[in-house]
Amino acid sequence: MKIKLMYLVMAILLVGVGACKKGSFLDAKQPSDLNEQATFTDSVRTIAFLTRSYVDVGFNFDANRWEGGGHPVLADEAIPVRFTGPQNDAILMASGALSASSTNVTKQVQVLNNWRTPWENIRRANVFLQNVDRSPLSAGLRKKLKAEVRFLRAWYYFQLVKVYGGVPLVGDVVYTINDNIDLPRSNYGDCIDYIVKECDAAATDLPGFNEQLQQDYGRVTKGACMGLKSRALLYAASPLFNGGGIATDPTLKNITGYASADQERWNKAAQAAKDIINSGTYALLEDNDTRMGYGFYSVFLKRYNNEYLFAAMKAPNREYENNLLPTSRTGSGKSSAPTQQLVDAFGMENGLPITDPASGYNPNDPYVKRDPRFGNSIIYNGSKFFFASSNNMAVVNTFVGSSPDGPAATGPINIPGYYWRKMMVEDGSGNTDRCYPLIRYAEVLLNYAEALNEYQGPVADVYNTLIKVRKRAGILAGANGNYGLKTGISKDEMRLVIQNERRVELALEEHRLWDVRRWKIAEVTDNVMLKGMKITKVGTGFTYEVIDIKPHAFRPAFYLFPIPESEIAKSPKLLQNPGW
Repeated sequence: MKIKLMYLVMAILLVGVGACKKGSFLDAKQPSDLNEQATFTDSVRTIAFLTRSYVDVGFNFDANRWEGGGHPVLADEAIPVRFTGPQNDAILMASGALSASSTNVTKQVQVLNNWRTPWENIRRANVFLQNVDRSPLSAGLRKKLKAEVRFLRAWYYFQLVKVYGGVPLVGDVVYTINDNIDLPRSNYGDCIDYIVKECDAAATDLPGFNEQLQQDYGRVTKGACMGLKSRALLYAASPLFNGGGIATDPTLKNITGYASADQERWNKAAQAAKDIINSGTYALLEDNDTRMGYGFYSVFLKRYNNEYLFAAMKAPNREYENNLLPTSRTGSGKSSAPTQQLVDAFGMENGLPITDPASGYNPNDPYVKRDPRFGNSIIYNGSKFFFASSNNMAVVNTFVGSSPDGPAATGPINIPGYYWRKMMVEDGSGNTDRCYPLIRYAEVLLNYAEALNEYQGPVADVYNTLIKVRKRAGILAGANGNYGLKTGISKDEMRLVIQNERRVELALEEHRLWDVRRWKIAEVTDNVMLKGMKITKVGTGFTYEVIDIKPHAFRPAFYLFPIPESEIAKSPKLLQNPGW
């Protein structure tokens, strides 16, 4: 693993931050062209060095990754609409043609970036831990900052492990440019154990959410540590990693997952999530008075809230609005657009899926009485969204022939007939304080429901936990108070309910592409023709026709990403993942 150490040393010491919010902890003066002696003998520079490690925590949320499609285009959530060329990495991925070498190195994205960005930050963490004790900071503050950086290091390790399986564990070692680094990959189980251990250790020296100073909001807390532990253990218990890996080579079997299944891993995952729930620290933001499901919608636009366990802090921005909103709403609509598959995953306001005859779904009027998360996540034909010209909410038209938001005669605009609404500020106020949700309480609840169902079956606590999520979403309670959940179903049936609940609750939050992999169902969900909706205006009404948009391929090798060939070539001990 001969990482480009000269590049890394320079990158670590040239730590300008471009994503800071004035007045937040990221708004710190950053050292430039400094050696370690100058950095760590100055308290401001020491803290700024650590602060740089926060900048990349949400690098996968960059809407410009995957050639402008962002992470949703890697699964069945969305269609890439900005670029359509054959060398577009999103297209290569969707067509099944992506390789370990097919990456645009000059833009530092895709395959190479998935590997390099975490490693840069792991090394930065180790440099900090090696040097912070010579800084003039107080012992108490040094202790807290060490805990922060241990969590961040664990966070970046998990970004590697969820993508590749086991990776080399380097501990606290800081390699120099003169070192010959050729490390083997550690076993998957050792990596998970390390991440969990680091989370536990860091949590003991960090404040809780309610103990954190306001000016430190966004820095790591106990809750972030507990949230990462919950997610790591959930992934470790899942079929892809829990004895169901794709490797046949005995060595790779232990590297890419656990060689054999163990049901107790689900128990550990359930307990980790339950510990967060029992802490009483976090809650779902609920507001069904402003409109049904408004709490779900507005949580993503509130910088300070106690639903987020960990977030990527951003300066006020319009990143998502510029890339994802319709042209009429000052967006480009050219990044990604939701698929019909995602639209159909949203049930009805009574909580029943649209395939249930009792749901009330009408294919000739498909958008009425849907799960409120649908209208709060997706702009569809007839949706209302703020219109600057009238300074009011106005209808968005996506039917054939409508301009400027309907299907374009030329250019890849509005291919499937939908736009994203989730995370978009709708009042025309310009920049928003949006921070990207990296771990939020709704995910923790769904982690718990999934792990508990897998370990004990659909017991009462599984139902009660799902009801919390559905109630906040604005789904109607129904006569039995179950919010559309059917009683007396099997573990397998409840598994499908939970998987779909994650799909709609966590859409656009970088979960779907990893969920379908860890569940080992991507060969079904991602080997499909992605669909859209052709809407035709007829008189005063519309007709609706589901249409084919773009094929999306998936082969078994895609369950894990390839380690860049450039890294494999430099390190003979670094084994490539199966199928690459």
